[in-house]
Amino acid sequence: MYKIKTFLIAVVLSALIFIPSLLWAQKVSSGELQRLVIPGDFPDPSIIRVGDTYYATCSASEWGPIFALAKSTNLINWSIVKYAMASRPKWSTSNYWAPELYHDGKKFFIYYTGRIEGGPLCVSVATADKAEGPWTDHGPVMCQSAGSIDASCVEDAYGQKYLVWKEDGNSVGKPTPIWGQKLSKSGITPIGDKFELFRNDTPWERNLVEGPYIMKKGDYFYCFYAGAGCCGVGCDYAIGVARSKSINGKWEKFSKNPILAGNDVWKCPGHGTVVSDTKGNDIFMYHAYNAESGVYVVRQTLISQLEWTSEGWPIIKQGADILHTEGKTSLNFSDDFTKLASSWRWPVEHEPAYKSANGLLALTAMPVSNNNKTGAVLAQATLSYSYEATAAVKVTAGVATGLSTFGDINNAIGLSVYKGNLMLWKVQRNTRTVIAQTKAPAASSLQFKVTVHQGKALQYAFSADGKKWTNIGATLDGSFLPPWDRGVRVALVAQGIGVSYFDWFKMRELK
Repeated sequence: MYKIKTFLIAVVLSALIFIPSLLWAQKVSSGELQRLVIPGDFPDPSIIRVGDTYYATCSASEWGPIFALAKSTNLINWSIVKYAMASRPKWSTSNYWAPELYHDGKKFFIYYTGRIEGGPLCVSVATADKAEGPWTDHGPVMCQSAGSIDASCVEDAYGQKYLVWKEDGNSVGKPTPIWGQKLSKSGITPIGDKFELFRNDTPWERNLVEGPYIMKKGDYFYCFYAGAGCCGVGCDYAIGVARSKSINGKWEKFSKNPILAGNDVWKCPGHGTVVSDTKGNDIFMYHAYNAESGVYVVRQTLISQLEWTSEGWPIIKQGADILHTEGKTSLNFSDDFTKLASSWRWPVEHEPAYKSANGLLALTAMPVSNNNKTGAVLAQATLSYSYEATAAVKVTAGVATGLSTFGDINNAIGLSVYKGNLMLWKVQRNTRTVIAQTKAPAASSLQFKVTVHQGKALQYAFSADGKKWTNIGATLDGSFLPPWDRGVRVALVAQGIGVSYFDWFKMRELK
């Protein structure tokens, strides 16, 4: 027994030593093999093509409305056209993750994750006749005690639909099987017995495999998946692939996994799907952090081209020119509130009342309470790790109107004008404090600005005319702001009782 234990310890130590060298060996230089196509907080992307049009969606986490639907005709320039759900499905409370788009030629499907009220994470499905909705939610279809997440749908050669998902064993210190089960013709109801495809059993995957997406090519079904740690400063996410000649057959993992483990520009790539473009190329869409951001900003959406080895395995094409001449992704944003941009979001549990009219945004304030120390929030995703955001605010009696760098309802920093004073405030772990305060200029409208470097160094300033700026407070450390599954947003905020008004909002990348 002692010899067996010694041997097992040696194996574990060898694996721990092996992991870093394995990941390093599989890293690829950046070049043009990866291209940023959807900047900002767009994690766990899913993509489909219908004719000449591409649709993509992503995790919402705790942001409403739920599941943005983005549209493109060239894979580079995307616009959010709709949201699948205006508010939380009645069966659920939170954790709106990993929506997977599917189109069977007649109906559109979104298989997604949510947390059932008083229970575990579950897989649910919504359907629509058109990609842009309206969508009908059908409620949870798979709820294992450890949690069921990251579902997708695939058809076999005979048109039989299968649900494929991850059992969230890592949340309770157990392995993470990838399961499959037949679906009814409707694509909604699991039928028959579930079966295991594979689980985390190789060193680089560490404590999990997740985000399975299956495509058919030639004689094989290929399952792209993610392994290791997805998020935050210590992430080591990477992408692997396995294959089988049948969905419920024996799955073989690629000996050269991971096929993408990050590089000098993009860190912790993962959770992707494959689409065939109009030229027949296989394009892999996934998320990653910008390596220069300190991993504090957002998981952004990239594409890479796949190529296939002589043995029939997919790899990331080195030096691929990913639609280089077809458009450019902007890292700037502005809204003059003539027509409110569709990309504004709010905390899903605190939906505000707002409207845009005559070039003004009216945001109804919320009183500061025990479960909301920030007030009403209307937010935009940050598009770069170093940026400047500016807003023109109306000075309104009885309402604290301001600009905030916002992680979630419990973690935010902001500058507001209230009762003739400017207040630089912080909410950290649901505790609100005033950092600095000064008398506001005598003006009916003010401009607030926050300058952010490396995603975490924040400096607030104010101006009465947009020409002369005065800093308020010292540079603040905002590294506590982002939750593990979300990026920081810049928000317009309104605290108190009444209505706050805003003239415009601008955000620009700082080189």
